[in-house]
Amino acid sequence: MFSAGKDKIKELEKALGLLGGKIAVLERQNNAIQAILASMVEGVIAVDKDTRIISINPSIENTFSVKKVQAEGKLFLEAIRNNELAEVINGVLENKAAISEELSLSWPVQRVFQVNATPIFEDARVSGCLLVIHDITEIRKLERVRSDFVANVSHELKTPLTSIKGFVETLLEGALEDKEESRNFLNIIQDHTDRLNNLINDLLELSHIESKEMALKFERVDLKNVFDVVILGFRSQIKKKGIKVDNVLAENDAIKADKSKLEQVIINLIDNAIKFNKEKGKIRIYSEDLGRKIKVVVEDSGQGIPEKDIPRIFERFYRVDKARSRELGGTGLGLSIVKHIIELHEGTIGVESTEGLGSKLSFILPKD
Repeated sequence: MFSAGKDKIKELEKALGLLGGKIAVLERQNNAIQAILASMVEGVIAVDKDTRIISINPSIENTFSVKKVQAEGKLFLEAIRNNELAEVINGVLENKAAISEELSLSWPVQRVFQVNATPIFEDARVSGCLLVIHDITEIRKLERVRSDFVANVSHELKTPLTSIKGFVETLLEGALEDKEESRNFLNIIQDHTDRLNNLINDLLELSHIESKEMALKFERVDLKNVFDVVILGFRSQIKKKGIKVDNVLAENDAIKADKSKLEQVIINLIDNAIKFNKEKGKIRIYSEDLGRKIKVVVEDSGQGIPEKDIPRIFERFYRVDKARSRELGGTGLGLSIVKHIIELHEGTIGVESTEGLGSKLSFILPKD
């Protein structure tokens, strides 16, 4: 009797040991699953057949500003007030089939999500729904940027090409016989050809900069000297408009930069300050000491920029006055190139403007 009882106790101990081992395995598996869910960029929501939340991961907490402990056990719409997602869940539970949709959600912030929802089966019955939500806002934004870029480039190329084609056809149809008129046409064709060439060069330059493959050659750059050289190159345009240019940068204003790229920045800034200035206007170039950095300002007395346009002036192809900008020969890429070059130097670009009174375009870079 005693021996039989002892054997049963041993069997019980063995069974308890096996059970304990299985519990430990399940705990490890559960911990692994929780670790995976916690590290996922995608949001994960599990609800039961009554749409009560079983579990959510940190991504969902961050996206919908809800705490896991407060959400679990509540009806989906009580915890996450989003009708679009609730409709997806109801659709899965009713139809017992997976749903994949792209949703634009406006709450709590405007985002675009790819939502994949599948039914959870238990004993061949639907016991709930699992949602995996992937934020594709940036992807869609990049697609729009690319689409806009292609449309803008097509438009910018087509405009001069159409004019060139028209004038060439006119010349071939007999206008060549009129020497004065044909010379006028050829000058117009040359202007449009130069515009195309500038556009293509700017596109190649911008593409090269954005690829992050550009190797900068840093050296000590005397800012006053570089501005003087650039201004000298614009002397005919400055004289034609009667603009007074005042370069008050100090002789010791120097930075570590790629000189050729910095010249490109300055050329674009001076070109803009001349183009959009008034007749007999002023341009003033000065600096502000910011300790270990220096702020360089190019101030003009031109038409200024409307407040609504200021946040967008560094965008590719964005023009405040499209008609006037094209008339003056701009490609719409200059300030975008400036922004990228300054950022490659770990600097920042800025603008201050009052419509009708002029603008201040500035950049901040580390000192020499």
